[in-house]
Amino acid sequence: MAVFIITAVLVTAVLLIGYKRYWPVNVQRISPDEAAGHPVIDVRDWQEAGRLPLAGAEHIPCGYIPRNAGKFGGQEVYIAAASAMERNFSVRLLKKYNIHVKGFICMNESV
Repeated sequence: MAVFIITAVLVTAVLLIGYKRYWPVNVQRISPDEAAGHPVIDVRDWQEAGRLPLAGAEHIPCGYIPRNAGKFGGQEVYIAAASAMERNFSVRLLKKYNIHVKGFICMNESV
């Protein structure tokens, strides 16, 4: 019985992590020109954002979203992400803080 409970907990944890990171979100891909005049949050890590900066974007890596979410509360924003996992995770995290993501800017051609 204990083995069944442990297995169920592990399977649930794996499915939850997989959903948050890998299950696609319904967010439209846009070009940087389309986001002009709207708030843009750059969720890439420090090294990637420094190598290819996005002019006019507020740089807030995924790990820093909870402490900086108050800046954008209730607004509609665009995000700049380098990978599909980064996009999915940050959209779900921003939604948790009542920030609606209208679209994402692909900073890497593989997304």
